[in-house]
Amino acid sequence: MRARSGFTLMDMVLTIAVMGIVGAMALPRLKAPAAGLQVRSAKQTTSQLMVVARSAAISSGSEARFIRNANVVRVVVDSSGTWITLAAKDLAAEYGVTYGVSTGGRDTVRFDPRGMAIGLSGAQWLRFTKDAAIDSVCVSRMGKVAPRSCS
Repeated sequence: MRARSGFTLMDMVLTIAVMGIVGAMALPRLKAPAAGLQVRSAKQTTSQLMVVARSAAISSGSEARFIRNANVVRVVVDSSGTWITLAAKDLAAEYGVTYGVSTGGRDTVRFDPRGMAIGLSGAQWLRFTKDAAIDSVCVSRMGKVAPRSCS
C-alpha cells in the first residue's frame, strides 16, 4: 500500500483560522498609516488648489477665490463679472477626510490681482483630520501658501 502525501482538510482549516486571527490583530496597526496618507494627500491637493487660485488671480489680473463648502473645495476666477470654476474637489469623497478652518477663519480665501489674500486679519490654517491623523495648510495675509501649520 502506498502512503498518501498532502494536507488534510483539518490542516487547511486550522491554517486559514490562524491567518484570520493574525490578520485581525494587524488591521488596526495598518489603518493608522493609511489615514495619515489620506490626510497628507488632501493637504497636497488643497495646497495645489490654493496655488492655482493665487496664480489665476495674478495671471488674469482679477480676483480669484478658493471656496470651501463643507468638505468640497473649488477655485473660481472673476472673468468680467462672471465667475468661472477652474477646479473642484470633494475631499470627503476622495480621501475620507474632514476639513475645517482656524478659529475666526473664513470659508473663502480671496486673492487680489497681486496674489495677496484679501480680508484676512492674520494667517489662516486649513486643517484635515481622519481618525487620529491631523495635518494642515497655512495661507498668510501676503497670499503665501505653506503646506504646514501656521506658526
